[in-house]
Amino acid sequence: MGQLVTLLSAVISLSVVGVLLFYLYYYVNTKKIALEEEATRAGYEDIGTYGRDKNLGKLRALDGSIFFFDDSKSIGLRFLITSLLFMFIAGAFGVIMRVSLVYYNPIITPPIIYNILTTEHATLMIYMFALGSATGLSFYLVPTMLKIKRDNMGPWSSAAYWIWLLGGVFILISRTSTRWYFYPPLALQLAPYGAGPDNWLAVIGLELIFVGISIASAVLLKIIFLDRSESVPLSRMPVFVWGVVFTVIMILSSAPPLMVGLGMLFYDFFNPIFFTASTHSVLLFAVLFWFWGHPIVYIAVIPFFGLFYEVISRFTDAKVYSYTSAVFALGLLMVLSELVWGHHLFNSGLGITWDLFFSTTSFLVVIPSALTVFNWIATLWTANRIRLTTPMLFVINGIMDFVIGGITGVMQSNVGVNEIVHGTYWVTGHFHFIFIGVTMGGTFAAFYILFPTLSAGRVYDERLARWHFYLTAIGSFLMSISWTIGGFLGMPRYVAGYFPFFMPFQDGAVTGGVIIGIGQLIFLYNIAKSWVKQPTTDISNALESRIELPSPEAGGGE
Repeated sequence: MGQLVTLLSAVISLSVVGVLLFYLYYYVNTKKIALEEEATRAGYEDIGTYGRDKNLGKLRALDGSIFFFDDSKSIGLRFLITSLLFMFIAGAFGVIMRVSLVYYNPIITPPIIYNILTTEHATLMIYMFALGSATGLSFYLVPTMLKIKRDNMGPWSSAAYWIWLLGGVFILISRTSTRWYFYPPLALQLAPYGAGPDNWLAVIGLELIFVGISIASAVLLKIIFLDRSESVPLSRMPVFVWGVVFTVIMILSSAPPLMVGLGMLFYDFFNPIFFTASTHSVLLFAVLFWFWGHPIVYIAVIPFFGLFYEVISRFTDAKVYSYTSAVFALGLLMVLSELVWGHHLFNSGLGITWDLFFSTTSFLVVIPSALTVFNWIATLWTANRIRLTTPMLFVINGIMDFVIGGITGVMQSNVGVNEIVHGTYWVTGHFHFIFIGVTMGGTFAAFYILFPTLSAGRVYDERLARWHFYLTAIGSFLMSISWTIGGFLGMPRYVAGYFPFFMPFQDGAVTGGVIIGIGQLIFLYNIAKSWVKQPTTDISNALESRIELPSPEAGGGE
């Protein structure tokens, strides 16, 4: 009887999947034929060239054609929508992981599943959501902001997207449990209590993500420096575009060492010679990883720092207080971000000389960070009015979260303090203050601003959007502050169980995580509810329709 039930379940599941695949094939094939006919009538031989010419310099709605056209805006929407999809997948893993810690003994999810959820949550959030949303907004907004005169890198951009997406799928199905840093020898233990039998697939997936994002970064540099209009000199590019420039430079300069390291790690699965205890080079992989692993933190936030400037300017009708210092701060942040990675290895025996060097550079990061925060505040302070729309609320909350996360982060620059809080939830709280406040908050702010354009003239429910903001802000603060306090008291992270003493802090984090999850369900409901309504407004949006090129001479501070 049991075998019959299993067989029937398999047949039904395969039938449902088959119907869905057939519908997808029918939709894709029908759409492709229609677009080919449209391109032919317009005198074009292929869809790609037709789409790039058709959408150049125009607002772009979200529809199925984004997967057939390869203009920059279509590519941007691919990255953006896919990144939001992975955010919800990884977020669901995070909520399950949080709820499993409601009791100090693991009773909801076994340790093995907890380890997989932890790894998948972190890896997908960083590489698929953060990188994907930053890349998507860059491809979507940069062409309009720079009034580009040509858009001819579509095939490369499209290839970058599909390679990046395939990498994310590989990581998702690998069920790896190595944490997001893939440390050997844990990563080489192909057993459920080690890293999982398919961990090699996650390594391939990460390599593919690096290849895809590197191609996309090169394309963005080409668009910015070679394709922008002559009316947009470098000295007057929007701050967001400068943020994109510094971000892609960091990607192209810090990713290659880890790509080499991952290639060596993959070889070790079949012939372990590189990162093994016998060769005394296990720490080498940690060095290669953190040479990329800390810049990725800044890669995930610098584009949104630039975006915050744009959103504040739009909703205060004020110019950036000091354009020159804004660009200088982001550039300095790029440089210093490449020089602080060693503070992750203070407890690894690098030696007092390197400890002092990385401690000093980590403290120096405060300078461009403070310049950026003061510039945001000065722009708000000198504005005649501040319109507290939902996007603006996300930005203001992001600024406050960044200040809190920045303070708890710079404290770890002290070698003595780092020795105490390293490996505790203090680090987790610090990172989530910044990641949720800046990266996630910036993504939602941009999505709400772009919604009338993406939905072809529809309007979202402002009341539900504010509930989405309030629940996200309150939940993230409760979760992160619980981690921060518990971590300072020694609560270890990355474990499926804990001492009863830490239960109040874990329960606080669980409550915050659930509140965040409810907020995201409201976001989905709001978007779905608004999308089925008839268009009622203009398709323009504040980020693209009100572009005023800054100048070093303009602004309240110069």
